[in-house]
Amino acid sequence: MVNKLMKSRGKGEEMLHFINELQSHRTDAGVFNPWKDYSEHLDIDPDAPLIRTEHLTRYLQQRKTTAEYIFVAEALGYQGGRFSGIPMTSERIMTGTHRDVGYQHVFKGEPGQRTSHPESDYPGFKKSWRKGGFSEPTASIVWKTLLENNIDAYKVIFWNVFPFHPYHEEKGLLSNRPPRVEELRAGIEYLRSFIEYCPLGIKVVGIGKYAEEKLKEYGMKSISIRHPSYGGAPEFKKGCRKLFATRP
Repeated sequence: MVNKLMKSRGKGEEMLHFINELQSHRTDAGVFNPWKDYSEHLDIDPDAPLIRTEHLTRYLQQRKTTAEYIFVAEALGYQGGRFSGIPMTSERIMTGTHRDVGYQHVFKGEPGQRTSHPESDYPGFKKSWRKGGFSEPTASIVWKTLLENNIDAYKVIFWNVFPFHPYHEEKGLLSNRPPRVEELRAGIEYLRSFIEYCPLGIKVVGIGKYAEEKLKEYGMKSISIRHPSYGGAPEFKKGCRKLFATRP
């Protein structure tokens, strides 16, 4: 896996520098950095952070000249990017075990690798996750919506206001919480830096009211679409159809 990551370093040193910055970010209690941190109870082995880094590297490198949109949600979720290493993308999508979305839409080449431990005894780890890994409802909806609109998935990058996984310390690693104010400040700076590496004129799309408000608060121009969770899938799909209809 390390060799795979090293081989990719000839393709865009700027993007690799950005990923290195993510890896080196110092996280406080209640935050998991999937590209650096390792959980002996939840991760398949100590190479899990390297595997997730390789996933993110492939995902971003293959979009650094083609992307037209950045879809920005709130933060990594434990059913999505926490284990896949890619925002709004579950293990099942990335490994090719999702019934509706093929891994080829995530990145070209070989499918990704699972990083969650199939025999984890961590409290709250469900039996349904043992066989195929984690599946996230939001990830399924956003990826399927791209395909339903015949949008080339390499035209869209998924990201978050806070790029790491914030969790409730009392509930454990298999939980999600909103980012704190100081976490958001750091997250916005990562987003600003990331946009500089993307194609000129890329459109920022805030997914959900939370992302919309935070992007506006920090002076970032964006288009707003309803988040698909909590019954918002129809409005999310409608918003995407309207957005993509304006493409030349």
